[in-house]
Amino acid sequence: MTISGNTKVYSVIGNPIAHSKSPNMHNAAFRELKINACYIPIAPSKDEVENICSLIKSSVIKGSNVTIPYKEEVMKYVDELTDEAKLIGSVNTLYSKNNKLIGHNTDGLGFSRSLFVDNKFNPENKKSLIMGAGGASKAICSKLSSNRISQIDIFDIDKEKADELKRHLQQFNFDVKINIIDNKEVDKIAENSDLIVNCTPVGMKEEDPELINSDFFNSNQFIYDLIYTPSKTRLLKDAEIKGAKIINGLDMLAYQGAESFAIWENVNPPYEIMSKELRIG
Repeated sequence: MTISGNTKVYSVIGNPIAHSKSPNMHNAAFRELKINACYIPIAPSKDEVENICSLIKSSVIKGSNVTIPYKEEVMKYVDELTDEAKLIGSVNTLYSKNNKLIGHNTDGLGFSRSLFVDNKFNPENKKSLIMGAGGASKAICSKLSSNRISQIDIFDIDKEKADELKRHLQQFNFDVKINIIDNKEVDKIAENSDLIVNCTPVGMKEEDPELINSDFFNSNQFIYDLIYTPSKTRLLKDAEIKGAKIINGLDMLAYQGAESFAIWENVNPPYEIMSKELRIG
């Protein structure tokens, strides 16, 4: 594709962002559909996020994805939240409509398709352990709750953040037991969990500490790590040795990206092309 004065610009904002495969996926989709557009990574400081949002609202940037740590930060600057974004309580997709900045969230859809449909996990009456309480955790807990999981145990080193997530979920009156746990409880809770989801960045670096003692994994569990670089974190490797079903964040990324793409361009996204591109390299 040749960049010209008519090329539309899309982005993903986060910090760090160099590891993101979203540009590969979206640019492959633009090439496939012969759309004159490009998708770039932007790593603003917190103080610069408002300026980026202004550029999206004015359509200088046609649309953007949002990742760690800004999924909640951008909510300060949107004019309208979609119902899905309100339910989840965070934003991963931004676009302008009628001169208003719209905040949406496609993470929940991506997670649901990946876990419930592709991997056949039935959350009904199951117990889950969620590591981390940020924007992605909100999407995951919302979808688990609305699909009748019986219990969600949440751990975050920032207890205030975990408490805020619990309050967010409780306002929707889901029939689910929600517990905030401390570090000493993690391993024991993990042992009795049907599903464990890592929503933290721990595992992206080789030197990162062990999240959960591997002695507490078993072959009846699903271990889902939202990290996709590396494709197998220490958490997933340890769980795989114990026979657990392991899933990384690549399919969730592909599904949520395709949904964002469809909203921005009002087309049927080339999901297979986008998914394949994520697996290259």
